[in-house]
Amino acid sequence: MTGSEIDTIKLDTWKEVQDYNDNGFLQMPMSYFEHVVQHSNYYPKHAFSSGQLASKSWLLEKLHKINWRHQPNKDIVAVLGCWIGGLVDPLIRTFDDIGRVYGIDTDAESIEKSEKLNRKHVQNSWKYKGVVHDVDLLDCSEMEFQTSGELINVKPNWIINTSCEHMSTLWYDSIDSDQLIVMQTNNSEEFEGHINICKDVEEMQLKYPLSQTLFVGELITPAYKRYMQIGYK
Repeated sequence: MTGSEIDTIKLDTWKEVQDYNDNGFLQMPMSYFEHVVQHSNYYPKHAFSSGQLASKSWLLEKLHKINWRHQPNKDIVAVLGCWIGGLVDPLIRTFDDIGRVYGIDTDAESIEKSEKLNRKHVQNSWKYKGVVHDVDLLDCSEMEFQTSGELINVKPNWIINTSCEHMSTLWYDSIDSDQLIVMQTNNSEEFEGHINICKDVEEMQLKYPLSQTLFVGELITPAYKRYMQIGYK
């Protein structure tokens, strides 16, 4: 497909969503799931729902194809609105040449959980590091924040935001043209905290315009439609 074509995956039933996950790109080791099961009262169960897993599998599959074709620099990756960091381990497993992933969220409890879920990456010289910060107050072109008592100044090569519906567009406004944007949003008004949804792909493209679109598509599930685009401003 070209950047202007909308790629659509339609999953009419939750059985089809489960089959998509079983045959998809998201592969996690048994130890990961054992940890989640052992701490089932600690992590929110809906973080590992079929819809959440499908959206991550979809992102990894499309991003892997783009990485193979274009080989963008990925020394530093920032995941905005990272929640409990469910994307971090599969992201690092898929792209083993990532230098570091910063997971950024306003909720300190979520960041604490993200570091426990990805503890081996935290312990590996901060291959992953959680950051408590309001994304709306970050300059994504030159981030400055504190974490674990250290002041960090960094310009991420990749900006990943799968939680666009939970925040304003200020994060997008501050991104430079040489930073790869990987973003997802959806059309669901039913979930708490969805303050900035998009009714369709076209609205997403108008709200977050790209000068170079490497991928644009929609993932249709029984509950909502999720939209994704990858490219540069």
